[in-house]
Amino acid sequence: MTDHGLLLSVDVEALAPDTKVPADLKLRNSLCFFDGGARIFGSTERVCTLRRTPRPRIYTMKLYPTEFVSLLLTLFAACSTAGVARRVHSDIEHDAPNKRIIISDDSKNIILRIRYDGCCMIDRLRVGGEDVVRADTGVCGAISVGGAWFSTREGIPDPKVNIMDNSATLTGIRYGGGGVNVTENWIFTLQGGAIVWRIDREYLTKGSVDDMYFPGFDFKDMSTWTGALLGFGGVAWCKLFDAPGASYGVHNGNITFWNRDRRRCLRIDASAPAGESVAVRFSRQPSGVWSFNYSASESELKTKYGLTRFLHDRQDVFAPVAVAPSKVSIQLTLSAPDSDTLFDRGDLKGIDGRAVRDLCNTIARIGAVDEHIIGSNGYYSDFAVLHEPWISQLGLVIGDDGYFRAMAEMIDFQRERAVGKDGRVKSRWSGRPADDVPGTYDANGYYECQWGQLMDSQTSFAINAAELFEFTNDRAWLVRQKPACEGAIDYLLSRDKDGDGLVEMATDSCKQGKSSDWIDVVWASHENALVNAQLYEALTHWSALENLLGDGSRADNYKKAAAKLKMQFNKNAADGGFWDPENQCYDYWRDADGSMHGRNCVIPVQFSAIGYGLCDDPARAAAILNKIESAMTKESLFFWPLCLTSFAPGESVAFQYPFPNYENGDIFFAWGELGTRAYAAREPALAVKYIKNLLARYAMDGLAYQRVLRSSQKGEGNDILSNNCSAIVGLYRNIYGIQPRHDALYLNPRPTPELYGTVVRYRLRGREYKIQYSKDSTSVECGDIFVNAPGAFAVDPETHRVHYYLDADVGQSIRFREGRRGAGSNVSIQNTVHGCAAGASYQLVTKGGSTPAIQADAAGEASFVVEFNDAETKTFEIRRAK
Repeated sequence: MTDHGLLLSVDVEALAPDTKVPADLKLRNSLCFFDGGARIFGSTERVCTLRRTPRPRIYTMKLYPTEFVSLLLTLFAACSTAGVARRVHSDIEHDAPNKRIIISDDSKNIILRIRYDGCCMIDRLRVGGEDVVRADTGVCGAISVGGAWFSTREGIPDPKVNIMDNSATLTGIRYGGGGVNVTENWIFTLQGGAIVWRIDREYLTKGSVDDMYFPGFDFKDMSTWTGALLGFGGVAWCKLFDAPGASYGVHNGNITFWNRDRRRCLRIDASAPAGESVAVRFSRQPSGVWSFNYSASESELKTKYGLTRFLHDRQDVFAPVAVAPSKVSIQLTLSAPDSDTLFDRGDLKGIDGRAVRDLCNTIARIGAVDEHIIGSNGYYSDFAVLHEPWISQLGLVIGDDGYFRAMAEMIDFQRERAVGKDGRVKSRWSGRPADDVPGTYDANGYYECQWGQLMDSQTSFAINAAELFEFTNDRAWLVRQKPACEGAIDYLLSRDKDGDGLVEMATDSCKQGKSSDWIDVVWASHENALVNAQLYEALTHWSALENLLGDGSRADNYKKAAAKLKMQFNKNAADGGFWDPENQCYDYWRDADGSMHGRNCVIPVQFSAIGYGLCDDPARAAAILNKIESAMTKESLFFWPLCLTSFAPGESVAFQYPFPNYENGDIFFAWGELGTRAYAAREPALAVKYIKNLLARYAMDGLAYQRVLRSSQKGEGNDILSNNCSAIVGLYRNIYGIQPRHDALYLNPRPTPELYGTVVRYRLRGREYKIQYSKDSTSVECGDIFVNAPGAFAVDPETHRVHYYLDADVGQSIRFREGRRGAGSNVSIQNTVHGCAAGASYQLVTKGGSTPAIQADAAGEASFVVEFNDAETKTFEIRRAK
């Protein structure tokens, strides 16, 4: 049968919205376009309405003679009357008759529609093809005065509109009440893949503003987003907004909303002129809406209820702001990055990679309360403690430069406000006085804990500063921390009153009922093994850093103090140390009368002794780890508890008996990294087992609690801890072997067979590393460098340096491959092999033969250079010359 249909091309841009097609127009085939431009809805017999969608295109339709003229006349009429609904830029459309402006980014990932008919608001915001705000309340400006809200949503004069090539400006947006009047100008500018929205607000009168939308977003409901990643490494997690009115406010306006079940993200980067301050508040409205509003003011907004950032049942997080006739501005850059790309951690074989990603986006971030306030407890419980040595380390899995910046600024802040002239570091922060010793809570929220003088705040301050430097390589910042960290360490060293190398706590006996470390309701006194183990770690870090900063004398002093501490620590308990031959583990503490306590195999003590390198006796380490694993298997525990058996009567607060209860036997996840570190060097399969157990638990209940009850293995406590992800830090650090150093990325992997083939994408200091694991070697690509080697090695793409480490247990040789990716100018890779025999000769063997002998220096290091002229890979073996 011959097809006599005619082809008609229709420019749907020119059509007015909802153009009507004659009801008697019959089409032989249904025309329905769903991918943008226009949609023609109807059956095979009739088309009722032609509508424009956000992606206009020219469509070619096949019509038949009886239909052609009628449809052509209809479309022509529609185009003729739509002249005022014009497009002046490919991504800006102005529908003047209906007072609407539609703006989209280049890729149409963000489309917003502005209404200005007696209002001025964004009534439609599409992100990744889905509407995310409520049409009736959308996005607007507003102020709250005297308990009443006044907004741009309704009842205001129409603003003036000016559409340019790549921008839309709305001026004269006037609203207000209660004695405070406001005028605003909104300027939207297209910048490639983003929409930049600038708001200039002028207060016309003097008054007090209780709250503001500058602007404010009303998202559809609590399921629109999983949460919002915050610019200082925190997270506004929707799960925690568990009651109407629940609100959270912070002093940082850089936000990335994401939905874990969809690929959509909405990123908003905020900036304000110098001297102005930006804050945001998230609230669960009684209607079910999740609202989010900016505030901008000439000075930092103060919190209304002490220093508390999270309110469980009300929205007035911030105190009212006094305003006078003045101008304030804010600029928001809206973009919609692809979540798969943004959160890409690689291809994690053998484990639940999605759970890793989601846990790092939620639990790991929960301890970042606000700028200058980061700990483990987080905003939900209104605490952040300073006696935790893993806070910088959490950045390994958070993977956000904003977290490292905020950590650096927080340590600066603590140095000036939480560290005394004598070097004493206050142990805790809270939004309001809670468990403080009366008289110690200060204006910044720092205080001494009622449970005891917690001495691990000294070690944690020094360790966190040292480990943060390894991530950032900011030497100027480290120099500023040097005196304070030395003060914190020296404060402890001065407490070694008997000169045996072990420092003493503030109490002499557990009978005094006071604690001295993180396990705060156990009465560890006098010589505390956990605090001394952390002191050893702090001394190890800072002896190296003092050398780096040119203070050889102090470096030597710290090195000697560490050696003395280690020797005494490892002595039998009867001889003044902590080793308990009878129980085959380290005891927790010694009272001043010589009696030993905490002989119940306290897990943090054992893991710290092994993980920090105090216990370097393979037989002892094996005895401890076998003892722990035997108990875990016997009880079928999925993760390590704080102790294997009960504390003796009188060693802990009374409510913790009978065993197990709370810190007397329940499961806390905080020590997971040290646990995996202790096992990884000896039995990595056991470390991986507990990591997988944790991920399975996360998939089941989100780990959104403080601890797990030993007796029922159910989650308990709403004091949600970010250190619940500590085992994932262990996965990255101790199994994948990713250990950033200030001058390189050091890798010491120990993957188990089910992890072979894993590809990890890891970012450090603005560079992305692709790390791939196999049975016999690990490969790294970064920039124009490629390295493949067995065992441990380190890569610094910035200086084109690679370090290899000979393993004496394997033999004095190593086979590796190096190369460059992509063509270009020549690249020279400077190689250093560590662990050589001092002064010995080594041969570099290649496919084409051997190079002249390489001489190792007195430190056991041998260096050589390899030239690459283009994209190529070369295989080498370095071995001791015969």
